[in-house]
Amino acid sequence: MNTNLLYIPLRQSLPIDLGQELGDVINRDYFQPSSTFQSDLSLIANLRNTISNIKNEQVTKQDEQALLKFLAYLQIIKQKFSDDCIEFGWLGSLAYGPFKSRSLVIEEMSILFQLGSVYSQFGLKESRHTDTGLKNACSYFQLAAGCFKSISALAESTKNIPPEFHKDTMGCLTYMMLAQAQETIWQKALGNSTMKDSVISKLSFQTSEYYSQALSLGNSSDYIKLEWINHLAVKKFHFQAAAYFRKANIAQDSFNYGEQVAYLRLASKSLDSGAKYKRYVSQLVLDDFQGLYDTIKSVLKSAERDNDLIYLKVVPGEQDLPPLIGVSMVNPGQPQNITIENPFLKDLLPYIIIHVAQAFRERQDDFIRERFYDPIQALNTMFAKYISDRGLPASIDSVQQSENIPDSIIHHSREFANMGGTSSIEDSLSKIGGLRQDCMHIVQECEKRITLDDELLGNKTQPPQELLAKIDKMKQYLVQAKTGDDVVLNKFLGVKPYLEIYTKGYDGLISFIPNTSYTKLDEDLIAVISDLRKILFEIDNVRKKRTEFLEAIEIKSRDNNILPRLIDEYKTNYNLYESENLKELAFEPVYEQHIQMFAEDVKFVESSKELQIRLEQELDVLNNRFHQEANLHQSSSQSKRQEALQSLETAYSMYLEIVGNLNEGSKFYTDFITKSNVVLKECEDYLYRKRIEIRDEQQQHNHTPVTAPADVISPKTTKAVWNPQSGIKFS
Repeated sequence: MNTNLLYIPLRQSLPIDLGQELGDVINRDYFQPSSTFQSDLSLIANLRNTISNIKNEQVTKQDEQALLKFLAYLQIIKQKFSDDCIEFGWLGSLAYGPFKSRSLVIEEMSILFQLGSVYSQFGLKESRHTDTGLKNACSYFQLAAGCFKSISALAESTKNIPPEFHKDTMGCLTYMMLAQAQETIWQKALGNSTMKDSVISKLSFQTSEYYSQALSLGNSSDYIKLEWINHLAVKKFHFQAAAYFRKANIAQDSFNYGEQVAYLRLASKSLDSGAKYKRYVSQLVLDDFQGLYDTIKSVLKSAERDNDLIYLKVVPGEQDLPPLIGVSMVNPGQPQNITIENPFLKDLLPYIIIHVAQAFRERQDDFIRERFYDPIQALNTMFAKYISDRGLPASIDSVQQSENIPDSIIHHSREFANMGGTSSIEDSLSKIGGLRQDCMHIVQECEKRITLDDELLGNKTQPPQELLAKIDKMKQYLVQAKTGDDVVLNKFLGVKPYLEIYTKGYDGLISFIPNTSYTKLDEDLIAVISDLRKILFEIDNVRKKRTEFLEAIEIKSRDNNILPRLIDEYKTNYNLYESENLKELAFEPVYEQHIQMFAEDVKFVESSKELQIRLEQELDVLNNRFHQEANLHQSSSQSKRQEALQSLETAYSMYLEIVGNLNEGSKFYTDFITKSNVVLKECEDYLYRKRIEIRDEQQQHNHTPVTAPADVISPKTTKAVWNPQSGIKFS
């Protein structure tokens, strides 16, 4: 385009079938088939392909409408899908190389950039010789500025954005477009022969100010080309000089010849400053600059001569002149909002519904674990410890069953064999050791990414503290977990000899448990033993009922999915929930009502706890009576038999505790792997972005322009320094 203004080049999209990608997400994450929405998916795929094929310097109004329409559809997609559901890839027009991200918000930013580029090109295509053309150009440049400003607003709350979307770069483009819009107002004012010099001076100075702001931000950015920097600098000083020149005319008309010379000198000084940036600037800009330069130099020479020879006025210094004042006639514009006439994905549940259902499901699982599984497991453990601490049932078995193996020991032996014996414990320990090694490997890979960063940058930058803190936290967790694993291993090694006796079956138990000679028991002792066995039997029944209760709870939880309730609530109050601000909290009443179905079950746990307290008290009283009676008749052989039986009971109780510990350990490491992989992905993304920045830096430094037209890409001399902001916390 043959013009003295700039347009922003389009970015280039990497190929993507958006309809297919969305369909895959629906099939994977939603409880609806994607075929139901095939027409909508085909529509969005075709529209995305259309905007991907827009070409620089060939933009049309149809391209603008396609971008606006896609933005409107994208707002619906953002409501229906999670932000990270699809990966998009773009080639930047300011930075080098591709940038991929899983973010609908970053895709929105990319489309806004394309729209801003289209508007900037529309502005350059308008005629600069008619009022209508200047008016339209001004409007387009303001719309372009609005697009880039919107990107900046989105970037403030978005992580891991493309480098060229950073604040300084987008700010530079925003003020560049505002400057060009203001310049068209200035040019229109020049065409009005009745326009006062004071008005033109204010318009000129404000144009210079916009170019100055764009220049300042451009110098802070690592992605604004050198020819653009020079273009902005020349424009800044050009319009600054033009403002001084108009002030000189005003001073001359007021017969203030000293001020006239002072303003002309300032104008000349501005032009001398601008002349330092002429390299790589387009010839049209330089021609305008040179025309003003020649005019001001000539007028200054004449004014100085006249004042020295005729008027003899004192020429004030710059500090004695009133400062220039600008007047802005432009603001960032808002692109047109397109209304989608045909319902788009209307019957597709918003992702927030699926997300809330999953979140509530996790809360329900936590509720069941905290209110049912954990309390009942704790009660059963307390039961087992309470009984074991009192030597039951070994103490009564040693007295009552002098030769036979007690039923409880036989039951333990069978259960132990069914659960895999000692080999199952050893396998679990080995599996946990493998999981721990996997976790350590992930942590090492995270540290490796950070080490690679140091090697790439030579310690010029520091990784974000949040990332380093997460890695340190992961290492601490693994150290603590290893300590816990060692405790469990020592527990197992301590009871392993007794557990191996269980694995030998009946013969092994017979050989381990010593027999005692038959002794006729006292009737009072027999009565106490009978009462103790009744209590122990009742305790076994309580345990069985608890097991059946937990099985029923599991079935009840599985059969009562909260998703249908959420869907009904959403459809009933569609207008209330159809907004971008839809949050999990909005459905909290639905969850509270849903979880009430477990109210009676909570009462069962409480009543079971009260029953256990009563049974333990009764057991303690009877056990004390038993020992009083048994001590009167107990022989040394009975004591040895009781010790053997008690050691087997204790070993089995410890075995159950170890199994619980191993399950907890396996869950911990599995969860750790899931969460630490997220941290590893963060480290990989960080390293990827650093490599992209280094590559851009090297390409910028190694690229030497051949000619000086405006489309020549020349290197920036400043180095890129990236300071990422990461909000993810490892927990």
